[in-house]
Amino acid sequence: MTRKKPGTLINALVGIFFQAVINTGFGIFLLYAAGVDIDHGRDVPGLTYALGYLSIVIGIVLAGCGVLLLRRTEWARIPVAVIEVLGIISGLITLASGVMAGVVNVALGAVVLVSLFKEPTTEWLRSVPAA
Repeated sequence: MTRKKPGTLINALVGIFFQAVINTGFGIFLLYAAGVDIDHGRDVPGLTYALGYLSIVIGIVLAGCGVLLLRRTEWARIPVAVIEVLGIISGLITLASGVMAGVVNVALGAVVLVSLFKEPTTEWLRSVPAA
């Protein structure tokens, strides 16, 4: 049984917590910017609020799953995988529209997914922690 966290899990967790901070921060920024626009009498599309709240929810889910993964909760990989696949799809759409920034979504999502489902990570999540 592996007692020490494997490098693959650490890679995945770094990506997960990085994305959690970025998503939450971006969501808060969108909501703040929408509030400033309203204060100045400008119309704000409802999509701005939806994206802001969605980004915050994704950030919270990723952070929560990251903590659960640290506590060896294997099922926490599933919500992370869903979010990462959606991020990869979003990155591919962004790339197809000619914006190179989509490479970041694709690369980060791929690294997290691969690291999260590699054998050392799975073994560590399934093993019983030492007393």
